[in-house]
Amino acid sequence: MNLKQIEAFRSVMRLGSMTAAAEALYTSQPNVSRLISQLELSTGLTLFKRAGVRLIPTQEGQAFFQEVERAYVGMDSLKLSAKNIRNLGTGRLRVAAVPSTGLSLIPQVLKAFTESRPELTVSLHVNSSPTVEQWVKSQFCDIGIVVHPGDVSSQQSELLAKVPAVCVLPATHPLATRDHITFTDLEGETFISLCHGDGTRSLVDGLFEQAGVERTLAVEAQYSAINCEMVALGMGITLAHPQVAQDYRHREIVIRPFKPDILFPTYVIWPPAHARTRLAEEFVETLKAFYRENFQSDGSEG
Repeated sequence: MNLKQIEAFRSVMRLGSMTAAAEALYTSQPNVSRLISQLELSTGLTLFKRAGVRLIPTQEGQAFFQEVERAYVGMDSLKLSAKNIRNLGTGRLRVAAVPSTGLSLIPQVLKAFTESRPELTVSLHVNSSPTVEQWVKSQFCDIGIVVHPGDVSSQQSELLAKVPAVCVLPATHPLATRDHITFTDLEGETFISLCHGDGTRSLVDGLFEQAGVERTLAVEAQYSAINCEMVALGMGITLAHPQVAQDYRHREIVIRPFKPDILFPTYVIWPPAHARTRLAEEFVETLKAFYRENFQSDGSEG
């Protein structure tokens, strides 16, 4: 039993005659007949009954055809997988991201990325920077998006962009009438921070300390999105990534530039070079394009 014999049998079963099968296989009718006879001999099965020029599948032939079709379904699946690997590097993309990008920005990029790749399967995992790093190092995820690269070699991290923070205030706050907000404007103001241990929290606290400005630090939360929600409830003021802030523009808040710029960096974390996929590289290019189109850059984009 060989592949040519199986293909001849399958074509006869699907098309109903040896003549049609021969045309589909670009061969002659006698050659199809010979291949069928060889298949019957090798399998010990009577696949067809001959009624003049007609072929009538036997019960054995019908049962064998079902098994052949199951095998061809598997072959078709392998062909599709091969196509995805050839065109995309893999048929699945696993992205890890910190909440500041994973909860708002990355879904928008994934929407654009998947529209031209309908056969692609995508999974997005959101957690803290150390967890994102671990997911990428272990190759559980193909790519990681973080604010601070942490314990990652320079060969496995890439600065994606630096985006100026914005100040988010309750709509009724007296500072809401300003064109922009400065360090000194926030002297004594109730400020909603990220939790201690977060890299962005350390960056912001250090800059306020250098400016000699003291805020009232009464409230903190793990995610910038929560901070913006608390601003909308009138609980204080915060600094946030502009994309996170824009997600709350429908609430009772105002968003103002903060001067001088406090640049929030975003890094891509890659797995070891041999584990990079073409699909992940194409996704990062799409992500870079999104930053270029939507945010002013200081020229430090990766």
